[in-house]
Amino acid sequence: MILLLAVAASLAIYRFLEMRAENVVGVAEPADFFRSDSERLTRLGRVALPPHSSGAGEWSQWRGQNRTAVSQEKLSSDSWSSGGPRRLWSVAGGAGHSSIAVGSGRAFTLVQAQDEEAAICLEAATGRRLWTTRWTSRFEETSAGVGPHATPTVADGRVYTVGSTGQFHCLDATSGAVLWRHDLLQEFGRSQPQYGVSVNPLVEGDLVIVQPGARGAAIAAFDRRDGRRIWNAGDDPDGYSSPMAATIAGQRQIVFLTGESVMGSDVRDGRNLWRVPWRTNGDYNIATPVIVQDYVFVSSGYGKGCALLEITRDAKGSFEARPVYEHPRMRNQFSTCVLWGDHLYGFDDSFLVCMEFRTGKIRWKERGFGKGSLIAADGKLIVLGEEGKLALVEARPDGYRELSSSRVSTTRCWASPSLSGGLLFIRDQESIQCFDLRPSK
Repeated sequence: MILLLAVAASLAIYRFLEMRAENVVGVAEPADFFRSDSERLTRLGRVALPPHSSGAGEWSQWRGQNRTAVSQEKLSSDSWSSGGPRRLWSVAGGAGHSSIAVGSGRAFTLVQAQDEEAAICLEAATGRRLWTTRWTSRFEETSAGVGPHATPTVADGRVYTVGSTGQFHCLDATSGAVLWRHDLLQEFGRSQPQYGVSVNPLVEGDLVIVQPGARGAAIAAFDRRDGRRIWNAGDDPDGYSSPMAATIAGQRQIVFLTGESVMGSDVRDGRNLWRVPWRTNGDYNIATPVIVQDYVFVSSGYGKGCALLEITRDAKGSFEARPVYEHPRMRNQFSTCVLWGDHLYGFDDSFLVCMEFRTGKIRWKERGFGKGSLIAADGKLIVLGEEGKLALVEARPDGYRELSSSRVSTTRCWASPSLSGGLLFIRDQESIQCFDLRPSK
């Protein structure tokens, strides 16, 4: 009996110390959870990482100008008081998790309106509704909720949208008029995904690229001017993630995370260049790949974890993808990590985590946001918790430092924040809000 009590006490102390470690710098993890390639780690250590890459002013698509969730805008310290930023306006929105795209002074998103999906356009400065375009479609799932998930993409006076039942539209950004459309599920002969079609359309040159997730059409490219299908390729099912365009090992390619793998395809014809199996419980791969030069970082929840892949090319032009490291310490269930400096900031399930990009080492973890989302600007993280906590946090590896926080919503917040021209856009299940982060004159 004494021995059993001693063992129980030891376990309790161990769990207490483990819980304490969840909120401190340099969180310890069992060594056997981490796998790495020492040669590739050394090579990565010599690579000069590029400066923070994104554009200022516009947030024209999912995760901003370059899909990095990083803005070069400056944030004034007095633009965010202890009670949170100043709210400029709030308007009724609608159900769904589509975040806000901004272009030419207009804000765009998708909502569920009874038995119709709707693309809406607001004046960014005031929230005034400029137009609404509706089509018959309704998506509802017990855990995912009601409504569309994907964010519109704005390019050259057009808006590209994908609804939860696969309704793919090209709209005129000024009037909302339908210029062309496709029904992705019907066209590629596939059934409704459990959590709805969630791909954020990617504009690359004259193409707009989506992931139908069908046999022979894991990914498909359309002419963004007239909607003609240019190519389709691959057999993987979709995994609720979104494609990225990048030049890797000297070749322009589309990187996408499917329900079964992460792969790179030739942007010209969809031909597969490299592929790495990536399976989760239920094949729920949701977060977007993060690409830095010839490295691709992927992360998934549902019992998986993360990996950093190095993509190389031999003298014959053949590509190879090999892991630099992989471990289960950063599990992005749906919100993608943000790279700032040499560190990735993201959600490991319900913990906000700082992780060294070059090594995979965890620097700190913090509770309090649930399954949140985040973007970065001016050395700071703008973090939105799923229960409506909005916080400004310093993007630094030596510890969690919260500068300010406030409650901005009482309903589920799964849409990622958007920042454009000093205006911060927040979306929940009932409303769209705009906050003023512009520096004082």
